Amino acid sequence: MPFVHWRYLVNELGYRWRRTALLVGGIALAATLVVMLDVMSRSFAEVATVPFRNLGADVIVQRNAVQAAVPKDMGVMLPYSAQPITPDEVARLAAEPGVSQSAGFVLLWNLGAGRFYSITGVPLTANTPALGPGRIREWIYQGRLPIPGTAEILVERHYGAFYRLDLGRTVDIGGKTYTVVGIVEMREGSQIASSNFYMDIDEARALARLPAGLVNLVFLKVADIAATETVKQRIASWLPRASVATPGTMLQLFGGVSQTIGRFGPVAVGLGAAVALALSAMLVFGVASERRRELALLRVLGWSRGQVCRQVGVEMFAQGLLAGLAALVLVAIGLQLMGQITVSIPARLGGENPADFATGGFRAAASLVRLPVTATWSDWLSPPAVAAAACGLWGWLWSRETKGMSLWVAIKET
Repeated sequence: MPFVHWRYLVNELGYRWRRTALLVGGIALAATLVVMLDVMSRSFAEVATVPFRNLGADVIVQRNAVQAAVPKDMGVMLPYSAQPITPDEVARLAAEPGVSQSAGFVLLWNLGAGRFYSITGVPLTANTPALGPGRIREWIYQGRLPIPGTAEILVERHYGAFYRLDLGRTVDIGGKTYTVVGIVEMREGSQIASSNFYMDIDEARALARLPAGLVNLVFLKVADIAATETVKQRIASWLPRASVATPGTMLQLFGGVSQTIGRFGPVAVGLGAAVALALSAMLVFGVASERRRELALLRVLGWSRGQVCRQVGVEMFAQGLLAGLAALVLVAIGLQLMGQITVSIPARLGGENPADFATGGFRAAASLVRLPVTATWSDWLSPPAVAAAACGLWGWLWSRETKGMSLWVAIKET
């Protein structure tokens, strides 16, 4: 007797085509769900890194105030979310294990009558690392950088358009007049650390009456991206009132579904895979139960138990393979649809630009980023391979139940 009766296998698939379609369709949908959960998990984790990648940094360090309250006096002040970080603390941040680059900046709020805007002081020396606001050299849309030590300023493009601040216009900040010499256009997602104005860091310190060397915003570059969360935890353990933002922080700012999928992707994929395996077992068990009389008849006709198990196992393997190939078609369609999804990246980190103080003024819009959908080789190979192997195994196991069963017993049980 041959290893497998191929003609019998093909006839069986066509004769009970509804049952075959149910098994193939059910497993294909389950496999597609698992793959799409995996792809979505990676995609949301990837989109959370977009702002930090475009800022050239992996970690943003700030220090929260002990207590936040509406200020009694309007004017230039330090944000509640970005209190002073001493030079010694800045040096320790730069020396953290795993940190390859660091850069400090001064972030200020200016609270005027019915109008709020933010200012970032940036070192304008040639050796300033291209981290965070230090990348303004790359973001210049029109004009040039301010000359250090002069009353010159850069304006963010959308804010400048809102208030008609073109090149050569002047702005009064803290009783001093500044001339707009450049317009900055932020890159996708970089708005989380953007400001309305940029100036030389010493000018910013002078506006807020801060001592030389003091900063309140530090951007860090980590040598190994996998160590980002470890670096974050170490900093939080020794820096008082630390607010440390990483791509994981961005996931917390996304909506509920995206946050859940992005943060608990492996768990969701694992549960989906378990459900898919359980479904395949149930469907194959249904097929084996429906064919108990037929399998018993084969035994009566002289087939051995091993031959019956092989025949059913190969049949289920073939149906599982068809289901896996159908899943690939569904995955391809799903990837095309997911590629059209856009995710809203917040325009600011928590507490950085309080909208409550900007009544009637300019509002920075959130960035809409297209979901970066990518499929790996395992996403394409796993559905047919796993579905075929699982169905073949279930078919072989369930067909073993015909051991020692007579045709009469099978007829009575069915």
